[in-house]
Amino acid sequence: MTDLIKAMNPTAPLTNEETALAAARVSAVGMVIGAINQVVAGWYSTTPAAAEGAARMVEQFTGQAPDAAAMAQQTQTGLIVTGVFVVLHLILAAVQWRKPNQVLPILFLVLVIWGLGTSLISLFVPAFSAGQPMWLTVLTIVLLLIAAIAHIAAIRGASALDKIRTSAAQNY
Repeated sequence: MTDLIKAMNPTAPLTNEETALAAARVSAVGMVIGAINQVVAGWYSTTPAAAEGAARMVEQFTGQAPDAAAMAQQTQTGLIVTGVFVVLHLILAAVQWRKPNQVLPILFLVLVIWGLGTSLISLFVPAFSAGQPMWLTVLTIVLLLIAAIAHIAAIRGASALDKIRTSAAQNY
């Protein structure tokens, strides 16, 4: 665990293959953190408070009372999509752990920045919050910041790992 925490430091020196590999693998931890965030958001969407908030939002924007069956169907579809994204996060985390590369951390860093942006906007523009409570928005921001740090460290680690391995191959 201590090695992973050290590897998450995006300013740590990456002088050998072992530290570079650990830093490159940290993105997998960031992906698992993203999956945890998805699970919490998915769980909240099934609560009565979330259903009530969604109904208020539909009524506010359309001026009509929402259809309960349609809302239940949308919640079910949302849970399925959330489950797919959680499984995808975990599969890609396993791929990054087994074979670290730069592509996945860059992709997930872009997604994390997008998520942070929308979460920060929801603090100031209520229409973006979709009725989420403040604790869920703050939890999302904290988890996404940790994931962003992990992905940045992983990009550095994968780049250093590539340079170290290329240098070793040329010297061989």
